[in-house]
Amino acid sequence: MKKRFTGILMCMMLLCMSVLAGCSLVEPNYYDYYNQAVAVVEYKKTGEQYDITKRDLISAYQSYGYTYEQYYSYTREEAIKETLKLLENRKITLLTAEEKFGISQDGKGLTEKEKTYLYQQTVDSLNDNLKNYYDDIIGATDSEEESDDITFNGYTKNATLYPDLSIHRIDHSNDLLADFSYTVPRDFYNQEDNKLIYENFIESLMNDNYKKAFNYYLRDLKASERGMGLSTDAKSVFEREIDRLYKVLYENYVVERYSLSNQNSESLSSITASQIVNLYTSKVRASYTQYVIEKDSGYDEDVQNSLSSTYYFRTDEDATKFYTVANVLFKFTDEQQTEYNNYKSKYEEGDGKSYTYEQYQNDLDRLYSQITPVVRKYNEETGVYEEVENSDLTIDDIYKIMNDKITSDQVGGDVNKIGDTINDFIYLYNEDTGMFNAETNYVIGINKDDNGEPQVVSSFVDEFNDAFLKLYEDNNDGKDLKVGDMTGFVRTEYGIHVIIYTGECKNLFDAIDGSFELNADAVQTLYNTRVNILVDKTYFDVMYDLIYQDNYQYFENANLNFLRENYNIYEYSGRYADLLG
Repeated sequence: MKKRFTGILMCMMLLCMSVLAGCSLVEPNYYDYYNQAVAVVEYKKTGEQYDITKRDLISAYQSYGYTYEQYYSYTREEAIKETLKLLENRKITLLTAEEKFGISQDGKGLTEKEKTYLYQQTVDSLNDNLKNYYDDIIGATDSEEESDDITFNGYTKNATLYPDLSIHRIDHSNDLLADFSYTVPRDFYNQEDNKLIYENFIESLMNDNYKKAFNYYLRDLKASERGMGLSTDAKSVFEREIDRLYKVLYENYVVERYSLSNQNSESLSSITASQIVNLYTSKVRASYTQYVIEKDSGYDEDVQNSLSSTYYFRTDEDATKFYTVANVLFKFTDEQQTEYNNYKSKYEEGDGKSYTYEQYQNDLDRLYSQITPVVRKYNEETGVYEEVENSDLTIDDIYKIMNDKITSDQVGGDVNKIGDTINDFIYLYNEDTGMFNAETNYVIGINKDDNGEPQVVSSFVDEFNDAFLKLYEDNNDGKDLKVGDMTGFVRTEYGIHVIIYTGECKNLFDAIDGSFELNADAVQTLYNTRVNILVDKTYFDVMYDLIYQDNYQYFENANLNFLRENYNIYEYSGRYADLLG
């Protein structure tokens, strides 16, 4: 059965900012073709009618509708019809939201902050589109296009557990513009402000490649308007593009604001503690059945690769014990990496005489000693960890800073506080991008070999594994390990690591067996236990969000069906029949 998308959240994705995307449809070259209505939405209350044009349908299909064919095996006809239905839902949601909030596209009812936000979003979208053309011209790769900004996204809590075990949803309806700030108010419908958009855009064409990007952008805009009898001078074309971008952004904002306003509905937020515990219990039972009763041989691999979806850890003697660790990496530069590879190849391919092991180690010692750590500081205004230029901190200095702070936190015994400290260090000093905003930390297993000696179960490099195994053995085979315990410096092909122990993978509740009868206080344990100690997201949060999402999906669809009852919707399939081939 094919998955159908009818909710507001999908509506929010409509009409992406790119000029053209996805699969192309045949577009005949005449004005009436584009502007004929393929659907009409009529508000029963007032009799007002709103057209959805063939141009709207083609644009929406090119932006996202084609994905129904590519990823969900829809036929072209099904994809077009689903796209049209989403356009109808978007229009109905928009009209409902405008009536609810008393606002309109021309700025009526919008606050100064909202007007300025939409103005700035329009400017940014126009520049982003130009940048996409520029990147194509200079041949920028995906990795080059990625932002260098280091940010910690964290987790936004959605509910609070009260002492009586009642659950109250946190109101995020005012969060939409919480992070937006401005110094000069702007209004898209103020003539002087509007004129500035194009003027500043033209002034930004500082080099030949940007001028070429501008011409390519202009070319595609003209192509999309071919046959419509519109003026083709650059200023007129881009003014229409600016209007289009503003309209899309305004509609996206209003629909999202409407969606957020619905999220505190009583029917959505009435989630109980027993529902939280029951859902967690069902997930534990599923893992227990898979790994204990059915004896799934993929247990070790699943824990390492899918820790966030593993809810039961085996406790039998033969089971691998798993632990999580954080990694702070002081990385080789590209030049140092090349030098390391050359030394390694020279030694491994040599006879051991012309380039001895001692010479090889001396060269590596010198190379590792040349690593300069990256040091960052947090910018409160932007939320970005910015690199500090010419920092005089050495790797030894950083290790001492980390060790002193974590050791101090360990005295207090607050595991979450230690986790927060470790997380700070990851963003301040680390160059292992896999640690940034990771859902879980790295997982390493320990089991016994044929001689009863501990051995590592891991896909990490040998040096990394050996360092953790030593930390494990030095702490009474893991029994004395404390969250925050650190290895010394670990040298690998990537640079120098410091491995920090962040906890054992174990069941939250003792004496869990096949019955899974959790006591009444279980919800408090779920509420207080982080999934990853580096981030304040608990098992309670995970369960709550899953239940809420299911409730919201149902609410969203029901609400849309209710809203559609207020409208007469007329579709004219014959007018888009040529798009179905």
